[in-house]
Amino acid sequence: MTGLIHPLPFEAKASAKAPKHKDTSGTCRERATADLLKSVAMITANERLTLERSAASWELRAQLLDRVEETERARGQAASQGLRA
Repeated sequence: MTGLIHPLPFEAKASAKAPKHKDTSGTCRERATADLLKSVAMITANERLTLERSAASWELRAQLLDRVEETERARGQAASQGLRA
C-alpha cells in the first residue's frame, strides 16, 4: 500500500480566509439596518421586499442571541453563587 501514496511536490498550506464574522446580536442588528437602508434604493417591489424580509430575519436572530447571552449571564451568576440555573 505504501506505493500508492506519493508525497506532495509542494508544502500543503491552509488557504487564506477572510476573518470570520463574529455572530452577535449587535452585528445582526447592523446587518438588519444595512438591509433596510439598501431596500429603500431598490427599484422593484420584489427586491425591496426581499431585503425587508432579510432585515426582519436579522432582527429576530439578534433577539434570539440576546436571550442566549442573557441566559449565559444568569447561569454564570448562579454558578458563582453556587446555585444551578
